[in-house]
Amino acid sequence: MGWAVAHATHAIQNADRRLLIRALEELSTEYREAIVLRELEGLSYKEIAEVTSAPLGTVMSRLARARERLARCVAELVNEERS
Repeated sequence: MGWAVAHATHAIQNADRRLLIRALEELSTEYREAIVLRELEGLSYKEIAEVTSAPLGTVMSRLARARERLARCVAELVNEERS
């Protein structure tokens, strides 16, 4: 599991609801949709492709980018709250 995936998954599992909602709101609609369907709803990549009518490769790249951005956003929000 790559750093971004592990960090985003950890952030989702451990972030308080308010912080997670703020971080998700920072993502584009496509990235937010992909991450919610995968990490919160538990859909497979193939299922996400079917639900969103996007090619499987697009789903995979959206998830990778969404995880990176979500992890970065959560880290920034945590740092803001600590300041």
